[in-house]
Amino acid sequence: MDNGNHRDLIIAGSGSSGGGSFRHIRIDGFGKILSDVECEEFQSNGRSEVRGHTRGEKVEVNGSSKLYGNLDAGVLEVKGDAKVEGHVTYREFNGKGSMVVKGNMTGDSFELEGGLQVDGDCAAETFVANGGFQVGGLLNAGVIDITMFWACKAQEIGGEKIIVRKSGLASLWNPFLPKFASKHLNAETIEGDEIYLEHTTAHTVRGNRVTLGPGCEVSLVEYKQHFEADKSAKVKESRQM
Repeated sequence: MDNGNHRDLIIAGSGSSGGGSFRHIRIDGFGKILSDVECEEFQSNGRSEVRGHTRGEKVEVNGSSKLYGNLDAGVLEVKGDAKVEGHVTYREFNGKGSMVVKGNMTGDSFELEGGLQVDGDCAAETFVANGGFQVGGLLNAGVIDITMFWACKAQEIGGEKIIVRKSGLASLWNPFLPKFASKHLNAETIEGDEIYLEHTTAHTVRGNRVTLGPGCEVSLVEYKQHFEADKSAKVKESRQM
């Protein structure tokens, strides 16, 4: 992205812009951008709206931001509250607040300490979550490492290495209560190579090596090499493939 000849957009207090290309965008207060925007850096420290698509090498939300189009970011940091009506693509995501995505969310490195809702699919190379999330479609990553501070849900989960554990600490601030009320994962299907699950309810768990820890309820486990289950886990059927 070459914005070397482009100006900066600074909104302090309240104001609006028609959109376009900028080097840096900074909103301190309340700001509206009325069409598509692209920039090197987008920083929202108050309340912001973009009524179009947003593209930036770095996008940082420290307050509250609502984006009505797609979001394409190199580095995406959410330390406040963000809502995207379209799809989200990123290279690196770091979330320490809450984020709602009405479309799909796709990127490389994903780290969450907070809450996430994705209505579509969520895909990454690595997916590390400490908190709670809801994915309406498929959650897919090479490595999935989940520590639940409250409930998590996905229609399907797929990856090479999948680890799901329950945090022993008191719950973090939960932006989705009462929707997510307990430290438990619900999924229709979980499929991977190496799988370790705690406090998970699923219809089918399928993998090369499968370990079910405490609090699991699974209708069917299919495994190739190894399967073991905690004495408190409930499994209706298991079979070697």
